[in-house]
Amino acid sequence: MADENDKPTGFKPKFWSKAILTHDGRHAFLQSVESNHVLHYTRVTLSSQKMVDGQGNTLDNEAISSLTGLSDDLKEGIMQLTPVVDNHFAVTADFDNKNVPDDIEFSSIGWYGRIDTVDPDDHDKVTETGKEVLIAVLPTTKEYEVLAAGAPDHRSTQVISAQLDFTISDAANVNMTVNEIGYVTRAELNSWEVDMEGKINKELEDQAKNLTVELDGKDATKPDENHVINLPTYDKTTIDKMMASAGKGAGIHSVQGVAPNSDGNVDLSGVFYAKEDVDRLVNAQKDRIDSLTGENGSKTNQIQDLNTQITGLNNQLNDLLNRVKFLEENAVMGKRFAKADEAAAEAWEKDHPTYIAFISDK
Repeated sequence: MADENDKPTGFKPKFWSKAILTHDGRHAFLQSVESNHVLHYTRVTLSSQKMVDGQGNTLDNEAISSLTGLSDDLKEGIMQLTPVVDNHFAVTADFDNKNVPDDIEFSSIGWYGRIDTVDPDDHDKVTETGKEVLIAVLPTTKEYEVLAAGAPDHRSTQVISAQLDFTISDAANVNMTVNEIGYVTRAELNSWEVDMEGKINKELEDQAKNLTVELDGKDATKPDENHVINLPTYDKTTIDKMMASAGKGAGIHSVQGVAPNSDGNVDLSGVFYAKEDVDRLVNAQKDRIDSLTGENGSKTNQIQDLNTQITGLNNQLNDLLNRVKFLEENAVMGKRFAKADEAAAEAWEKDHPTYIAFISDK
């Protein structure tokens, strides 16, 4: 792990000076010395889990070492491994805020890995993939730190980096991809990327400011503050004068088939509609469309009201039909008979099962 003397200076550290190796992580390192086992780092994540107990007291190292996972994964980082030099290597994780829409508040970083079983003679040939475990935990010095949301243009403007330093035995097998020529962290690359983007944007800005456009011998035109070039154009009066002069002196025969008059003017009213006429026709058509749209909306409301009334009448009719049906199936009819007509009463009841005959005492 990182040495106490390696504490950064000139700013307040965001993380503990040492990450805590978990029991699972220690066991993984012990397994990595076996010839058919390789320690494979899988991922590193930001988590909101605080290293405190239920009363808010900071957990000791033993309690943190007992953790087997963190409560959540807020964001995964870009992980790289340095080359092994004198049995030392480092695992670096970088978290940038590119495409991060909201601030991320995190209180710890979790490092995960697994032990894969491989062919002893070919460590690139995995015969069995191990179970992922929490290797180490790196808490923040404060209650939480913040990875700010990304810029609106989706460019990275912040990178948070963390690094674990390890010393391994000669027999340990660690799976990693190493550039033998040199090594740079993603944090450095992101920093260069942001710097280069800024330089490119400034260059484009300078080029846009220096760009000019020249039209028909007019003075060169530069972009305004919004990079818009407003080219010099001729107004109607100038064009009329130019046409009249050309018509008299340059021998213009016709424009759109219409010859100029004695003053050199060409009357194009028979070829083109006047703007005010077109505007009037367009506005009249628009008004008609708006009127029809209003009428259609009114008709739609009337249809909806009629549908509502029809639905209500159908409901009433169904209710009446159900009542009639119920009476037909369940109603009992009674009839009074004189005592002398008792036989007729019995016959009447027999012919009508739902009828009841009442026998009068008189």
